[in-house]
Amino acid sequence: MTVPLSFVNRKTNIFVGTAGSGKSEIALNVSLELGEFFNVNLIDADVINLYYNLRSVKEFIEKKNINFISTHFEGKSIDLPILSGKVYEALNGQNAVNIVDVGGDEIGSAVIGQFRELFFKKGYNLFYVANIYRPFNSTKEEILENMSEIENILGMNITAIINNSHLLSETKPEDILKSLKIVQDVASAKDIPYVLTVVEEKLFEQDLLEEIKKYSLVYAIKRYIIR
Repeated sequence: MTVPLSFVNRKTNIFVGTAGSGKSEIALNVSLELGEFFNVNLIDADVINLYYNLRSVKEFIEKKNINFISTHFEGKSIDLPILSGKVYEALNGQNAVNIVDVGGDEIGSAVIGQFRELFFKKGYNLFYVANIYRPFNSTKEEILENMSEIENILGMNITAIINNSHLLSETKPEDILKSLKIVQDVASAKDIPYVLTVVEEKLFEQDLLEEIKKYSLVYAIKRYIIR
């Protein structure tokens, strides 16, 4: 149930999606796992969500083998759509895997889009995180529309989709099962891989896992940001 090696085939792995899709939790879980084997830069480029973000668990992250880089100005309770020189330095480096958590709207996407030429040069994975229980993400059509908006703003193509459909602590196995076909239809329509279905560890049930495996790999996560 560990993260697939597709996350290190490219040096930069970018997570996008609507607000509340769970991008930050996935980015953190992937970083923690890869940090056991590789140098990892975890780049917090979410200038949108002021509450549920990686900065809220900064002290925990910095105790791990992870280089945490935030857009949040040290000592200031303010978020600005500006990325520091440390971000460019990390993205342009050769010796680490980059995990980038992007904000969930047009401004959030535009912030990281300033580095598109560097991404094209060095290679990237651009993962769309879908959660059918969030606004404007509940149907195939809504997800496809949101993906197109993000691609247009970034000037980059989404390379794969991750299903992270959940209702936080209220999530039941049937909620995940409901999402599988919708996300598969999106992947087919975009002609991109449906690489993962994310499941919180406590929800693991054999019947659920077997059903998910008909569509994608399964990735177990712990929730650090939202409890």
